[in-house]
Amino acid sequence: MSQMEKLISTDDGLTIWSEAFGKPTDSPVLLIMGAMNQGIVWPDDFCKKLAEIGNFVIRYDHRDTGKSSTVDFQKHPYDLVLLTQDAVAVLKGYGIRKAVIVGLSMGGYIAQLIAINHSNFVDKLILISTSADHRPYMAATMGQGYEHFSLPAPENMFLDYIRATVARPPQTAEDLAENRIHGWEVTYGGTRPFPREHIARAIRLSAMRATNQYSAFNHALAVLASPDRLELIKLISVPTLIIHGLYDPCFPIAHAEYLAKNIRNSQLVTLEMGHSFMWSWSDEVRSNILKFIAH
Repeated sequence: MSQMEKLISTDDGLTIWSEAFGKPTDSPVLLIMGAMNQGIVWPDDFCKKLAEIGNFVIRYDHRDTGKSSTVDFQKHPYDLVLLTQDAVAVLKGYGIRKAVIVGLSMGGYIAQLIAINHSNFVDKLILISTSADHRPYMAATMGQGYEHFSLPAPENMFLDYIRATVARPPQTAEDLAENRIHGWEVTYGGTRPFPREHIARAIRLSAMRATNQYSAFNHALAVLASPDRLELIKLISVPTLIIHGLYDPCFPIAHAEYLAKNIRNSQLVTLEMGHSFMWSWSDEVRSNILKFIAH
């Protein structure tokens, strides 16, 4: 299996770390990770198995994560539009004209914006555990009112985790790692055991790769600075697959149903998982992606 790393330059002078699996002549698939997480959280095995059957699979570190550039947010604030431009820069960096775009959580926001504002780059769109409106999530996790939003806020068990973290913030790198592992456990949900060993390994590897672990919190500020996409997603015209967990505590199923109702030519697949699929649900997610790509 061919595997290579590549550094990409953005329009505003930053460097984005990326890694590709498979042959450059195969069909491109861009994987966009969620907030605060590095590209390596897309499991190696997941990427390799996607590539083995004729896909050129790319994952990358968002700005402010991993081996990509960190930003002084106060001096150089950014939003989802700029994070979207980073994703497009990755495509351009590999000379890709059109790809299957796969976005998870915040990566799903970015994937939507690529399909809306850069549709010429999109062959098909796959949205996993995401929403057209991040505002209920942001308001609830910041202790603000969220009852006036049309889509539901996160479930109490997740909000309790956020409140406990705010009340007693992690003080050391080890505390931060344990807090993040616990956060994954809270959001994981579903009918299968939490893959603690895999998650812990990914989080500790992420800590080793990061220039500044705390810079990833800038993603929350970037999302907060961005408008919802409740109306914009109606402009998406490419074939779209929506994969969502029935037990997602961050984005209850109504978020996925809204996407499916308002994106033309879309289909919704629900699995008995929570917010994150990695490791325990990788086979089912990959199978649905491959089936969708093939048609």
